[in-house]
Amino acid sequence: MRRSAIAALGLTAAFVAARPVASQELSEFGSVAQRVSGTRLTVEYYRPVERGRRNVFGDLVKWGQLWTPGANWATTLDVDHDVRVEGKLLPKGKYSVWAVPGPDAWTISLHRRARRFHVDRPDSTDEQLRFTVRPDSGPHTEVMTWDFPEVTTGATTLRFRWASVVVPLHIGILPPPLAALGTHAEHAPYLGAYDLEILILAGHPHRSIEIVEVGDTLHWRDADGPVAQRRDFVMTAAGEDQFLRWRRDTGGAFWCEAGIVVSFTTANGHATGFQVESEDGSAISRATRLP
Repeated sequence: MRRSAIAALGLTAAFVAARPVASQELSEFGSVAQRVSGTRLTVEYYRPVERGRRNVFGDLVKWGQLWTPGANWATTLDVDHDVRVEGKLLPKGKYSVWAVPGPDAWTISLHRRARRFHVDRPDSTDEQLRFTVRPDSGPHTEVMTWDFPEVTTGATTLRFRWASVVVPLHIGILPPPLAALGTHAEHAPYLGAYDLEILILAGHPHRSIEIVEVGDTLHWRDADGPVAQRRDFVMTAAGEDQFLRWRRDTGGAFWCEAGIVVSFTTANGHATGFQVESEDGSAISRATRLP
């Protein structure tokens, strides 16, 4: 009986020892997501660790050679609406991220084939976007990190950090296709001519502004000054009596003025004026409605 118990105990110990133990990846999977003005941006990547290796950039990661800023599978960027990255249009979708690093400049390319192993380097056939950015230096980062350190109305910064290298990517958010549409009843309280006082310029110069309706959209239009310099903004609701201003570039895409909000004051259902505010709420300019 005693021998049977000992044998059973031995089998149990052997079974426990034989159970598989979850292994730790040398580069663990990570992700970071950020929502900005209705657009969701997601980065998925494997996070290599420096582990005391010197000269990560230049030795481990070769200058001038194509590399995905991650490990294992290529780092990906997923956007659920069109955006602008470093001023260039990026259609909504999921892309693999690649870089040619250098001491003074990094060339970043985004490729339509998102699922790709890190040694399966892409060529230009599925390249969606290419741009050059200037790297910076910062506090030491042991584990490679992608994050969003800055988020404003209509814009964000996506940042890469590893060792002492920091690479910021500036992203502008384009409005969803129907964000600017509204009804005449919604626009009517704001329509009219305004005298705008620019508070941040010496002497507080004045400009004439018109808030007009064009089809289903509300527009801000400069009504004086040289014709070539007059601005035409599309305005989208950002809250009660608050709007964002969007400009349209020569390619037809809309571009939001990051951090700028137009706040109207109303009385008896009609606007009496408005204030243009920066991200911190301070006034840039103030307008009074004209008779």
